[in-house]
Amino acid sequence: MFGFMKQYYPVFLEGTAQTILISIIGILIGILLGLLFVMMRLSKLKVLEYLARVYIAIVRGTPSMIQVMLIYYTLSKAISVPQIQFLGSGLDRVIPGSIALGINSGAYTAEIFRSGIISISRGQTEAGLSLGLSEKTTMFSIVLPQAVRNILPALGNEFISLIKESSVLFYIGVQEVTAQALGIGGTLYNFVPPLIVAAAIYFVLTFLLSQLMQIIEKKMGRKYVQSN
Repeated sequence: MFGFMKQYYPVFLEGTAQTILISIIGILIGILLGLLFVMMRLSKLKVLEYLARVYIAIVRGTPSMIQVMLIYYTLSKAISVPQIQFLGSGLDRVIPGSIALGINSGAYTAEIFRSGIISISRGQTEAGLSLGLSEKTTMFSIVLPQAVRNILPALGNEFISLIKESSVLFYIGVQEVTAQALGIGGTLYNFVPPLIVAAAIYFVLTFLLSQLMQIIEKKMGRKYVQSN
């Protein structure tokens, strides 16, 4: 049933590497956008708060597939990205796809950050301000580190979801795991075995990430206990 792997395992390895790459880029963009928009969401300036609410509402209320296609076709017309091949895909597809994943993740990450920040007692902020720290320093030095510890499980779940969501990039021609599995299935005239292999790869990636997040969570928990 899986005899085709002898011939096509390099293709799956290439697709896996592509999936890991675009997921890492998407996660980094998502974290940066999440931090930016949560600060806007909690801002005293109503305009910034409104813009953050609109961004989060639109991204969370529309399918990721449509977001990927809109960003891809918009960027392909707005800027010229060299069609350099990397791991079987052109950068003109990988870059917009990774940005789309990051923009999608940013909305969810912003809400995760917000839930963590509002879970921290107001007294923590007041203590920092009473020591002469600015609001910005208090947020990033006192409140946010505690919030991250609280939201780490939810943040890990978002990262795992992003890895699985990366499969929608095959719609724009990014040769990640799903696209490679479908291509091999078309060659073999049998899609089931390649898709089973793709599912196994996603499972391994998400399982390893969940284990890593648990290790980080335990280490942060021990540091917190020691500091108290």
